[in-house]
Amino acid sequence: MTEQPTTDTAATPAAVTTVYISNLPFTASERDLHTFLSDYGASSVLIPTQTIRRFSKKHSNKPRKPLGIAFAQFANDTSASKAIQDLNGTIFQNQKLFLKLHVPYEAEPTPEPDAKKLKEKKKGKKTPETAADTVYCHDLPDDVTDSEIRELFQLYCPQEIWIYRSKVYKRKCIPFAPHQITAALVTLQSEKPIADICDDVVKTATLRSKPVTVKPAYVSKIQEIKQLVKDNLTNARDPPPPAAPAEVAQETQDNSEANEAPVCAPASSSDRPAVAAA
Repeated sequence: MTEQPTTDTAATPAAVTTVYISNLPFTASERDLHTFLSDYGASSVLIPTQTIRRFSKKHSNKPRKPLGIAFAQFANDTSASKAIQDLNGTIFQNQKLFLKLHVPYEAEPTPEPDAKKLKEKKKGKKTPETAADTVYCHDLPDDVTDSEIRELFQLYCPQEIWIYRSKVYKRKCIPFAPHQITAALVTLQSEKPIADICDDVVKTATLRSKPVTVKPAYVSKIQEIKQLVKDNLTNARDPPPPAAPAEVAQETQDNSEANEAPVCAPASSSDRPAVAAA
């Protein structure tokens, strides 16, 4: 004779049906609503209130404001359906109630990103072309010299050095004044790959006891800086024609009132001008 397995019915909670009630008067209490639903076997009633801000001591003594809705639980679907059928649209404390079955909220699962679409998106992004023989150094001291940079890259035979100042907008959403940094483009003559040179300089070299940020330079940036230098030299060789005496006096007065920094300044240790690039 085999023993039949017994099930503990007390451990399994009984299923209940929840009814959602709206347009509830703000003056109604849970006791009033429970009495109103007692003929239909309502086991419990809950009227939510605005309690999100009531956890602090500042609002603990203030009265809570109901939301005008309620949740009533019934023992089974039959009792809940009968309550909805009979009481939906009835008047309770001078207001018309609306009842319906409560549908529990279930969060939708977050879709996993499609690996194929991510790869296609990455392929669609065009990375700027980098130069094979030029590096970009930024956050340099404002008074850095050509000799200091040549000493920094002395193992890789520096050929050309362009020192310039660039404006960087760190916060685009806030109208702060741009932060101006000093940077340099250094053309090297070495058989070692430019990426390896950047890694070696970042790991081992320092400038005035501070680490240096070195990256492969973008071809577009090199062309931009060289074009700026070319334009500045052209303007220096071809000065504007002399102005009339009245215009000269007015221009002198305007220049005395303006306190703008010059666009170009001579380099500290070479004849090449330092370019201010936006």
